Amino acid sequence: MPRSGVPPRVAVFAALREILTETPWRKVRLETVAKQAGVSRQTIYNDFGSRFGLAEAYAYEVADTMCDLIAADLAAHADSPRAALESALRMFLDATMRDPLIRRVQEGEAHEDLMRLVTTDSGPLLEHIAGRLAEAVGQVWPVVDPVAGRAFARTIARLCISYVAMPPETDEDVAAGLAMLLAPALEAAVQERTVEPDAG
Repeated sequence: MPRSGVPPRVAVFAALREILTETPWRKVRLETVAKQAGVSRQTIYNDFGSRFGLAEAYAYEVADTMCDLIAADLAAHADSPRAALESALRMFLDATMRDPLIRRVQEGEAHEDLMRLVTTDSGPLLEHIAGRLAEAVGQVWPVVDPVAGRAFARTIARLCISYVAMPPETDEDVAAGLAMLLAPALEAAVQERTVEPDAG
């Protein structure tokens, strides 16, 4: 039975995360993940298809968790797009430094298949993240034109994926710098639709 009665998929992701804190991806075995998750090896093959399928599913799980946190940060600072972006980006950068699979990628300890997930084959993941972020922008700032919101979300998604593949190479406040560059476009989009047209 899966640990503590949790759904098998949740148990598998939790087990993989724990194993990766101590073991490089190239040495991770599905049998080990299954045993620690309290499921059969066949369950993992049925749900994920392969070792790479497990890593890909885990990447999407991490992406969804990050998007949920970003959406919460945007909502918490809805009155200030710049503060919202800075808070969300800082949370994202801090969280990526703590995730074991992302650390393996950044430290060059990931299989080339994993690298492709955030580089040459990142299109599907990028679209998934952009869609989630566009939805968040639309919910927090419904006045923003959907086309502009989508373009903005894609820009943020591309930045996020680039920092997954390669962490910031500076000790400067990267989140504040990115927010300073990106916030004007979002602020303009919010203001453009908020200002009432002149009467007459």
